[in-house]
Amino acid sequence: MQIKFTLLTIALGLLAYSALADTAATEFLENKVQREPTVRKILTWDAAAKVHKATMDERDVGFIFRFQNDTGAEVRIKRADSTCGCTVARLPKLPWVIAPGETGSIPVTMDISGKIGVITKSIILQTDKGFIPLKARAVIASDTGPDMKRSKEERAANLRAAAENRQAIFQGKCVECHVKPTVGKRGKQLYTTACGICHEAKDRASFVPDLRLLANGKDKNYWHQWTTDSKPGTLMPAFGKKHGGPLDDNQIKTLVAYLTRIYPRELKTRRAVAQKNKPALK
Repeated sequence: MQIKFTLLTIALGLLAYSALADTAATEFLENKVQREPTVRKILTWDAAAKVHKATMDERDVGFIFRFQNDTGAEVRIKRADSTCGCTVARLPKLPWVIAPGETGSIPVTMDISGKIGVITKSIILQTDKGFIPLKARAVIASDTGPDMKRSKEERAANLRAAAENRQAIFQGKCVECHVKPTVGKRGKQLYTTACGICHEAKDRASFVPDLRLLANGKDKNYWHQWTTDSKPGTLMPAFGKKHGGPLDDNQIKTLVAYLTRIYPRELKTRRAVAQKNKPALK
């Protein structure tokens, strides 16, 4: 029952954020700019959305969302959720009680290693007064321009290289996107950088499976073997270091734990949000 309740509250928060995003244009404050709190979202914030202009050399981008409690009553922050494991809000001991008139700030860190272009992530604060949606955006410059899409020729060349050696994804220029972002990552963040980059890509190749369809009923041995040793007869690379991959045994264990314990629950949350959104689309 507790799990169902938690999933429902997260789903409602995501739904509330989605509805807000659809009905109002979002103003992004430059990350280095400081101003007095004027944006009312239960608490009063200096900004509900912040943007940072980054370079490809940066790994972690820090955002600070400053607030003041002008409600005249206590506000209790119960938890913080983000739309991606690469983005984390750091909160003190929960519930965090914000007294009337009190000021404070919430640090948010976004891992942008190996990424280029515009990356926008959402952070949703759950309070006793409702949900507070915040946005963090990184604009990452590239030496070759902001366009992240590869040409058909480049994609075809990558497929040929993978067909000849499926471990090619961990070599040469591919290291920037498929190896460096996984360094030091565990659990959900590791899934985002090692798996999600291909399996959750909008323009993924037809032979790259949707892991959402494979999540149910798969045990630890299934995911451990696929991740460590790859799958015979496919272009799936072996991520284990013993095969030349980037992940050590401990990293793989945390990834398997995420895929078997947490990922299926997150999928239920996504489906709940999609179901709640259906009437609004009519």
